[in-house]
Amino acid sequence: MTTLMIVKIALIVTGILFVVLDFLAYAKQRLTENIGLGWGLFSMLLMITGVVLDPDEADGDVIYLLIFLLGLFLLFVVFAICKSVSVLIMKNRELAMQVSLLNQENERILHELGILKDKDDKSPREAENT
Repeated sequence: MTTLMIVKIALIVTGILFVVLDFLAYAKQRLTENIGLGWGLFSMLLMITGVVLDPDEADGDVIYLLIFLLGLFLLFVVFAICKSVSVLIMKNRELAMQVSLLNQENERILHELGILKDKDDKSPREAENT
């Protein structure tokens, strides 16, 4: 088995692996829709490259395998970073919604206590001066 044939099989297997990882991460809400779609397209590109690559046209060498393994390692690192960023984006959205709800509740309580001025009422400072 030539080195280029090993790279071809590894590209196909890597593409399938990234599709599965992408789907599982999206299902567990660890990836946003846009990033998940990007990884899905990249995985399909890996698989298509593995299928189209012809081992008979080029001489295989060990350097191809080493470069591929380095690239594979970097891809897993980038995927882990994307998952972390996606989780942070989702947490940020959730916190923004909670802050908005808390601000609304705070305004409602202040209106009930009469501290905040209504449209027709005077401001609290004006009420103190009179």
